[in-house]
Amino acid sequence: MPPRARRESRGIVRRPTNGITVLSSSLVLRGIREFPQTSRWNVKQAFAESRQHLSVSPRGHVATYSAARRDLSQRIEICDLELTGTPSVIGVPDEPLVARPDFPASFAWSPTGESLIAASGTWQPELHYFDAREGKFTGRFAPFRVFPAHLIWSTSGKYFAAASDGSENANLMLWMAGRSPEEFEPLSQLDRGTFADTSPDDDDADDRGRFWGFGATAFCAKDKSLATVLEFDGEWSDDSIVLVRPPTLETVGRFDTTGHVTDLCWLSDARHLVFCASGQVYSLDSAGGTPSSLPFAAELCHCHPSLPICAFYNSWLKSSAKGRIFIADLQRNTILDECWAEGIASLRWSHDGHTLYAVSQDGTAYLYEK
Repeated sequence: MPPRARRESRGIVRRPTNGITVLSSSLVLRGIREFPQTSRWNVKQAFAESRQHLSVSPRGHVATYSAARRDLSQRIEICDLELTGTPSVIGVPDEPLVARPDFPASFAWSPTGESLIAASGTWQPELHYFDAREGKFTGRFAPFRVFPAHLIWSTSGKYFAAASDGSENANLMLWMAGRSPEEFEPLSQLDRGTFADTSPDDDDADDRGRFWGFGATAFCAKDKSLATVLEFDGEWSDDSIVLVRPPTLETVGRFDTTGHVTDLCWLSDARHLVFCASGQVYSLDSAGGTPSSLPFAAELCHCHPSLPICAFYNSWLKSSAKGRIFIADLQRNTILDECWAEGIASLRWSHDGHTLYAVSQDGTAYLYEK
């Protein structure tokens, strides 16, 4: 019979002491937020010099304005975020060499990312058309009196819209889009008179605000609706969102918001609208109801082309001097991933929704692989 194994001694044994590290909840949360940067986020430098105006295409190409030189016309530069190399340059002929650091500017990429329409406060007051694939300037069309701060193509490429604000002549214009400037056909227009009843005439007019123009604008996925912001300039004024139906721009709904609307986009179901107002994110069912607040803070947003998720940028976080880009599931109202970021000027999902592109004014690019 084998001998029974001896039991371990149960006496008290003196061991060396070990310290216990305690982390505060804020430090733990910060560590969790920074962790995703090492997984699906790719951060790189897209261009060296800081640029005030830029836009990302669904192909991951960034268009920026380049400073005019004595030996060249004014120009734009296009760089590929997926590749590293010298940006392609497209000259803009017959434009004055004007140096204005505070000039207004706007871009709009076509859904395929092959065409680009732009406007600049240093150019002639017309929309400028560029063939990004061929790398050439094609021509001008649609002269304007008030600068169109918001330019956008419809998701199918069928329509093109331009919105302006800050003037009595502010308007929203709609075109049937074409493959060249000559093929753009004007369809409809909204102006200040269309919403004259929104300008109060009582003693509180200065506080409540007067109609200022049209702000951020977005087409739904099936081009059946166009959402545009009615901006008001009072100190305590609130913007409104109007839904219109192309091609007539007939008003089908109007919704009041809280504060100034900085960005908006449609979910892929072509029914729910997501928008950012005074740093808070809201959701709106276009079929009826009132906007509902979501548990997120952001100033920029861009919805995924096929899933109920949305990319956001928030320029400031509580207890931190930094901002962040984050991906949110809007069915569960949860954050899927995030990354520290500052100065983001443009957000865009790729055609297939596999990649999110974000670019800051200092030239830093953030690529998220879903």
